[in-house]
Amino acid sequence: MLVRLTSYFVYNALEMTKPVDIRFLTTFLEVAQTRHFGKAADNLYLTQSAVSARIKLLEEYFNTSLFVRNRNSIQLSPAGEKLVPYARAMASTLSDARKALSEADFTHLSCAATPNAFAVFVDNVLPTLEANFADISLRSDLAGIEQLSRQLHERSIDLAFTTEQLKSDDIISEKLTSVSLKLYGGKPQSSEPDLSHYIHIDWSPKITEILLQKYPECKHARFKSANYQVAVSFMEKQGGVALLPETRVPPSWHQLASSVEIKLHLYINYIQSSSHGGLKQMIEAIYQQFAEPNETVDKTGGQA
Repeated sequence: MLVRLTSYFVYNALEMTKPVDIRFLTTFLEVAQTRHFGKAADNLYLTQSAVSARIKLLEEYFNTSLFVRNRNSIQLSPAGEKLVPYARAMASTLSDARKALSEADFTHLSCAATPNAFAVFVDNVLPTLEANFADISLRSDLAGIEQLSRQLHERSIDLAFTTEQLKSDDIISEKLTSVSLKLYGGKPQSSEPDLSHYIHIDWSPKITEILLQKYPECKHARFKSANYQVAVSFMEKQGGVALLPETRVPPSWHQLASSVEIKLHLYINYIQSSSHGGLKQMIEAIYQQFAEPNETVDKTGGQA
């Protein structure tokens, strides 16, 4: 009897040292989520018998039941409830490792822009940068100016493009280029612009102040938006007059006579102490992209 008990415990100890296939844990998580072997099998593109076999092997490995099988449903056992967070952590770690290994040959650079900065300036730049930097994996997102400032400080992004200068001792915020904003409508206007159908785009507080000094009636806009593309979409359907960048005006729209002209600037922003390996080269390329034909770009990204 003693020999048999000793053999049993030795056998189980050896079984516990065998590695568990990580796919068994992902199968366990799927069954725990769906509470159904058949649905889990469909989601994992496996047969139901394969799912059942994997769960059985896991239960043998842990020497406990992970599910309580009822007639019409299954539920996690207390041991299964305890296993869930560990299984999730292991599956997540493996996924992160797989992603890191698959992208090991790339330098990652993350940039973001305010919606208006992207729509007016940046959308034409990213394809060129992606084409010229084959060894850099580029990620781009949109966010508000306060969020961009926070993300730069948190180092969750490397570059930010804005139409307003970021104010921070840690952030370098430099003007890249400018474009003229003018009043445009969907049809020719008289010598004085007809602003009864004015659509307001909140480019910046300063631009709004300049516009209202020239045209106080613009204070009562029929439609307001902080997003240039939203305002243009509305204008295409409903008509109206808006302050638009002269480089992005549909061909059928016309500049209003005696229109005010206001400059909209694009700023590039990055952390001064950044140690990102590919950031300097990317900044130089961005400056070159926006440089005038007779301008050159120095090694720090400024114009010489």
